[in-house]
Amino acid sequence: MAIDIPGVGESLGRFSKIMTFGASGESPDVTIGSGTGTTALININEANVFVENLESQVVLKVCTAGTGAVSMTIGDGTDVDGFWTDTLLNVAATSGVFANMATTVAFSQGKLYTSSDTIDLVKAAALASAGKVRLRITYRRGTDTNLNPATSS
Repeated sequence: MAIDIPGVGESLGRFSKIMTFGASGESPDVTIGSGTGTTALININEANVFVENLESQVVLKVCTAGTGAVSMTIGDGTDVDGFWTDTLLNVAATSGVFANMATTVAFSQGKLYTSSDTIDLVKAAALASAGKVRLRITYRRGTDTNLNPATSS
């Protein structure tokens, strides 16, 4: 099940949360299936949430070689690879290899969500073996979308 932002009882301000996603045997916060498909990682439950960035690291590597690379991207409904375009976890030979985020992603400067949405993981191929990835999301709640100066007298 995806994590929710903002969290219950959070006031306006800047927050960071750490979550994990991966195979069910690794006890992650969000379980991804072994086949292809889309998994919601983060539910954005209100308007005016600015997601500054996502940072990931592989905390467990894949132990069994696959027949090909497993490409995972992170984005939302407007851009499926807006946060991560590179191969996030590449199953090759006998280990998983982590690649850093590209500097050319659509949301490299963050993204303001003006309505509820989800940030999703899209997996292009079946996962060969167990693994888990740690993800840190930094966001601001209550971002002012009216950036024009006050015009009242």
